[in-house]
Amino acid sequence: MQPDLAMTYCRMIAQTLGLDQAGLEKLVADTGIDVDTLQHSDGFIDWSGARQLITNARQLSDRPDIALQTGLRALPAMHGPMGMAAMASPTLREASKLFARFINTRTQVFTNTFEETPDTITLRQEFAYPLDDIVQFLTESVIASAFACHVVLRGKAIDDGEVHFNYPAPSYADLYTKTFPNTRLVFNAPFAALKLPAHYGDEALPSHDRDLLWIAIEQCEARQEALRNSGTISDQVLALLHQSHGKANLEHVADQLHMSPRTLIRKLKRENIRFQQLRDQTLSRRAAQLLGLPHYTAAAVAEDLGYTDVASFRRAFQRWFNTTPGRFRRE
Repeated sequence: MQPDLAMTYCRMIAQTLGLDQAGLEKLVADTGIDVDTLQHSDGFIDWSGARQLITNARQLSDRPDIALQTGLRALPAMHGPMGMAAMASPTLREASKLFARFINTRTQVFTNTFEETPDTITLRQEFAYPLDDIVQFLTESVIASAFACHVVLRGKAIDDGEVHFNYPAPSYADLYTKTFPNTRLVFNAPFAALKLPAHYGDEALPSHDRDLLWIAIEQCEARQEALRNSGTISDQVLALLHQSHGKANLEHVADQLHMSPRTLIRKLKRENIRFQQLRDQTLSRRAAQLLGLPHYTAAAVAEDLGYTDVASFRRAFQRWFNTTPGRFRRE
């Protein structure tokens, strides 16, 4: 089973819903797991199973904020060794960096990227799948968890941060305001992200523990090594391309995988796929996501994807989707 989402997060959905035994049976229906696995396993659920479980959860309750409330439950201690490493970090900046570095030990559904400017520190999320109701559910949960984790880590409220969502404000946007108090909400953003003032990053964490930090990091690194050994080369290439939004070239990816470009080409050939196919897959998904945002023109998308002119982007888009960017957006 491809380890796409830690079972812990599925349990938190069940806890948010407050289900009895009959409800739990309905929650896991057609997911590939049973109630005992849901309640006790420290393993993972694959993407199709996770999608079905979220679909079931939404059918079991008419509450629009299930994902937001589930995310608020996902505090650092619920994130395994990654969360322990974050809690043991010396500063909030280092904790955020570890959430970015080790998120793949908990899920393959999205990546975290840490970014810093003189004014802000940002933990940005990008999903491996196109935006739909299920991915939006997970986005709400992930951002709520990131927000709650940073509140717990610093030991006090966030007063002047921002949370960004890469979709329009939903009909229940007032519940976002309650979930993220004293925080600016930004919808139709290029990425989902938690953005905090830069000085937050310098704050010392009261839970810092140097010995625990290194133990937790070792556990995370062991998990990453196990994933590298079990995943295909194309999976590893896709992960690196996702991180660069498709901009990384063959030489860069090969270097990241500690092999020559020729060796990478040969290994991909064994899996019946070419590097350009994987790059096109990444770029096309990013293009589709950005065109779903109202303020992104074809020129803006082309620039984001690294095209030097719009005409080249339009030709590539036609090849990917057999339609033009304008027609794609209207449809």
